[in-house]
Amino acid sequence: MVIENQRIILENNETEPRTRQQALVPYECFSDDDSEIYELLDDVNSNQVSLLEEEQDGTKTDDENEINCARKRKRKPDKNDWVRNKNKRLRMQGKAYLGFTKNKGEKIKQNMPRKERNFKKTCGSKQCKNCKVRYCREFTEDCRKEIFNKFWSMDWNQRKVFVASHVFKTPTYRKTKEHSRRAGTYAYYLNDGHENLQVCRTMFINTLDIGYKTIQYWVDNSAFGMTKDAAKVSTKDFVRKRHTESYKFLGEFFDSLPKLPSHYCRRDTLKLYLEYSFQTMNQLYGVYTDNFCREKSLVPLGRNVFVKTFKENNLALYTPKKDQCNLCFSFKYGNITEEEHKVHIERKENARQSKVDDKILAEKGEIILLTIDLQAVKLCPYLPANKIYFKTKLCCHNFTVYDLRSRDVMCYWFSENENNQLKASTFTSCIIDYLQENCLTPLKTPIVIYSDGCGYQNRNNVLANALLNFSIQHNIVVFQKYLEPGHTQMECESVHSGIERCLRHREIHLPSDYVSVTTEARKTPKPYGVKTLDYTFFKDYSSSKYLRYSSIRPGKKSFDPEDYIELPVRPKIMPPILSYPPLFNSPPKLKTEKWQHLQELKSVLPKDTHAFYDSILHS
Repeated sequence: MVIENQRIILENNETEPRTRQQALVPYECFSDDDSEIYELLDDVNSNQVSLLEEEQDGTKTDDENEINCARKRKRKPDKNDWVRNKNKRLRMQGKAYLGFTKNKGEKIKQNMPRKERNFKKTCGSKQCKNCKVRYCREFTEDCRKEIFNKFWSMDWNQRKVFVASHVFKTPTYRKTKEHSRRAGTYAYYLNDGHENLQVCRTMFINTLDIGYKTIQYWVDNSAFGMTKDAAKVSTKDFVRKRHTESYKFLGEFFDSLPKLPSHYCRRDTLKLYLEYSFQTMNQLYGVYTDNFCREKSLVPLGRNVFVKTFKENNLALYTPKKDQCNLCFSFKYGNITEEEHKVHIERKENARQSKVDDKILAEKGEIILLTIDLQAVKLCPYLPANKIYFKTKLCCHNFTVYDLRSRDVMCYWFSENENNQLKASTFTSCIIDYLQENCLTPLKTPIVIYSDGCGYQNRNNVLANALLNFSIQHNIVVFQKYLEPGHTQMECESVHSGIERCLRHREIHLPSDYVSVTTEARKTPKPYGVKTLDYTFFKDYSSSKYLRYSSIRPGKKSFDPEDYIELPVRPKIMPPILSYPPLFNSPPKLKTEKWQHLQELKSVLPKDTHAFYDSILHS
């Protein structure tokens, strides 16, 4: 974006909406002669799709149910969607499915197509025709089909009961001299709608389409027409109930830990982050066992249960990192097309090349080149004491401006008792202050500012209009350029990493301690500059009467062309604005709960710091 006298020329870096690539489903390869196997595979795939549709019928997906939630829990794995469990349900429903195979020296594979259950031909043996106690010929095809359909509409346990109540095992009638493994004789019965009639084994098996071994196992493991499995009582629930109180207190432990909003850590995340008092999971678990459980005389749960519950609550340890590119990860896992990724990479390379070209111009003194960024939130007080783990602390912020030619750095430090609003006017106040004090030269050198595309910090009409007013007032051209999202590495990040290194093994008692740490973070060519801000420093740039342009979008909708164009909006005619109203008329107040926590933390702080915490206002 170029800001010149009385106008804004803007380049829109938005990209087209991403389209999701269709998932690829792997199939086993067979020869052209295996037409029957192909048909079975088609049946299996269609059954899995229909099964999924039945499960989702009348319900919404997780994304639809949670689309309006500010934060959602981490999703648990849905075992019903696993291929193995889908095939298990298809098998129990009598539909075509994939069975298991085991070749010698190989692993077990689930790749053998199994046919759909269907009743077979009726018994046609002469023995059944002449037998007076078997009534196979009494059952019509319609009657057998109805028995088959009702049988396979039952669940698995009901089928066991049906077989156990229609097949009876009796001692063998024919006596043999030699020892025989035959333990008894099975008598099979089917109901024709009026009474149970005895049939042969072939008739029974062909009507229900189940294996003889299955029937034999169910009957042998039954008594009085009921399966023995029904008498078994699961003990898993009792084990869970014994730990109900422990699980309840574990939830209270996680609720008692102070957390940071997700926007302090990285963009577009729904997690809540614990304050960086906890560096590792072992340290957090130690606080739970040694402090929390000991105070309440509880038996601590195991570490695996602890970590699982931690993840289920969608929590994470606070570990500041550079933003990772979502589009590159999506391309890695096949969620976007190669063409979309190629456009993204081209935009990244173009942005980097533009920055390299501007560096050359800055070395020649033709422009002033700046990079700006907000450091991850810092907490005060910060010290290795058990008491601070369960208390909320004061949030401190550092907005950094880095001059690439002179390597001058200015760090604007402020805490939430001086400014509790992270919005456009807050960062605009810092940027305008730096430009007025460091960038006004007799040669009217153009200014180029690089930043990421964070909306409330850099990419907004409040900052753009403030820069436009600065440009009009001092007759200087200002370029504001945004790097491609996910690839926003800048020189000012080295300032933040240097401060992080100096903070190791340091105790922070007051927000002013961060000032001394910042000045110690660099020795050459000169220490970092620091400004400590209070509430009177910040100005309100967001009022509509100070905005020449109500929007910096070059069109009426997103995804407009990327060429530099003058904003197609008539600016509001107004003289240069010489001063802006204050953002705060009095120091902002903390919430009572946080103020009380800070008062309790005074017991682990030096006495000369207590006056600062006593002076903090609260509501």
